Amino acid sequence: MMKVLKSPQLLTYLSTIFVAATFWAQPLSGARVPTVLMMLLGVGLLIMGKISFNDSRLKRFTTIMALFFVPACLSLINSYDPEGTLKLIVVMPLFLLFAAAMVYLIENKFIPKLFFYVIVVAASFWMFDGIIQLIYGTDLFGIPPWPNDGIRIVGPFGERLRMGLFLSISLPLVLFFLKAKGLIWQLVYLAFALLLIMLTGVRTDMLTALIAIFIYFIANKKAKQVFLLIPVLLLAGFVAANSSSITDSKLHSFSSVPSTYQEWNLLSSHRLDIWLTAKNMFMNHPIIGVGEKSFAEAYDTYATEGNVFTSQSVYHAHHPIISIAAESGLVGLLGLFTILTLLYKWGRCALKDELWGNPWFQILVLIFFPIQSMPLLFNIWWFPFIAMTMLFYLNDIDKALKN
Repeated sequence: MMKVLKSPQLLTYLSTIFVAATFWAQPLSGARVPTVLMMLLGVGLLIMGKISFNDSRLKRFTTIMALFFVPACLSLINSYDPEGTLKLIVVMPLFLLFAAAMVYLIENKFIPKLFFYVIVVAASFWMFDGIIQLIYGTDLFGIPPWPNDGIRIVGPFGERLRMGLFLSISLPLVLFFLKAKGLIWQLVYLAFALLLIMLTGVRTDMLTALIAIFIYFIANKKAKQVFLLIPVLLLAGFVAANSSSITDSKLHSFSSVPSTYQEWNLLSSHRLDIWLTAKNMFMNHPIIGVGEKSFAEAYDTYATEGNVFTSQSVYHAHHPIISIAAESGLVGLLGLFTILTLLYKWGRCALKDELWGNPWFQILVLIFFPIQSMPLLFNIWWFPFIAMTMLFYLNDIDKALKN
């Protein structure tokens, strides 16, 4: 029995599943446990000398984290929530340990094909669970749909509207993996994925999915196949709209272009009120912002007249770039745009014409796409996924340079 447990092949299988836990464990408290375990593993590997920060991947990731870390430290000067800002400043360097462990595992104890299988199986299970929830009123774990404003399918994510986010953001990985299986498999998967994403009733996730599909087919020079998606999209939309009044209203919101502030504000679920408040924060503290993780505490001070939200009902800016502008000012924006420039430059130099076909690069484009109301970067359930994406992208760059 001990020989089986110590089998290198078994350890490699377990290691690969562990690396993928940043994705598949999201319904389980946002993958916090795998993240902490990865950090602890990083400590052990560094102590044993198994990994070094001289590794080019870790050097580049350290540069990225420094460009996040310095603006966060400076934002402490004006912070409306010094405790929240300090917590972020303390946690940020720990992701270097996370990165060290992940790079070591990817290099030494990793099976790429198994990793993609885990991603596809996890996403497929969430969709199956969501369909059970739609048909029977509860999912396999007894979780009902979103309880607040009509039927929103949440699958195993419970009271968190995150299933659509992770189904849409993982589409580049799934489509890349299913490419070898053929177009039919891709279309079947997309049909169910689009249906479930629509049933979550989150417009941002619907838009993310459409952008992901467009980028994939254009990057892989299969633009003509995009037309095959039209009946799939229409069928998924028809079923979703007839299954949920919320989804029906969200889909109808795409059918017209608003002409007034009130109409735009309503279309964006009152995001304009939040973003105007963020603008006021930026205008009053343009250099270093109001403090990382301080958006809610500063909200009432800078809210516009007639704003439907208060500091008790809004917790963040609902947009990563706007959030950085408000919370860490021009210094934060400079850091972010430097990161994006470096990520593109590194990828372009190494991957060349294959850059846009790289699924990890596609995910980064989706995360930082400027018109998206994506989650904030520095959420403990979201940043591990961003960090993992960057590390796999940097790993692909490293492999391309070595070859």
